Amino acid sequence: MTWKSIFSGIVLFAVLGVFLFASVSVSAQRVKIRKSATGRVSSNQETRGNSSNGEFQIHYLVNNERRKKGLGDLYWDDELAKVARAFSRQMARESFFSHFDRNGKSVVDRAKSFNITGWSKIGENLFFCEGYDAFDSLAVRGWMNSSEHRRNILDRQFTTTGIGVAQTRDGRIYITQVFIKS
Repeated sequence: MTWKSIFSGIVLFAVLGVFLFASVSVSAQRVKIRKSATGRVSSNQETRGNSSNGEFQIHYLVNNERRKKGLGDLYWDDELAKVARAFSRQMARESFFSHFDRNGKSVVDRAKSFNITGWSKIGENLFFCEGYDAFDSLAVRGWMNSSEHRRNILDRQFTTTGIGVAQTRDGRIYITQVFIKS
């Protein structure tokens, strides 16, 4: 081996190493991990517990709307997602659509029943549709076209969210998003 071929090999490995390191660090910058308001460590990665792709996509689209207005991302919280999923499932199972269940319980009551504590403000967005495959973007567009729902999404005091999607066999889709300020 000549000095030139050894040097070329070293340069090639150095360039590949820099490229791989740059790729890893760019991906790592997209992941936000922090201790949430419920005391759980959460992440904004796709592999969040039982979250569906639709829940992840809605979270992503909501954060895009916040970024357009210069606001920070909402952190994902698995415990809030459980609250949201349970309510979406209840609405689907009992065929109703309301911020209050049949017993008159609100998002405050639901958060308490799941032992969600440490928040000073709470909000909720609901969405219902039938027969749509791309319901995630439809939901966020619908919320952004509604002043009350848009207010929740763009509220700078809200820091954390959880989203739950339930779909019935006949194609009805119920979506709940819960927001908190800790």
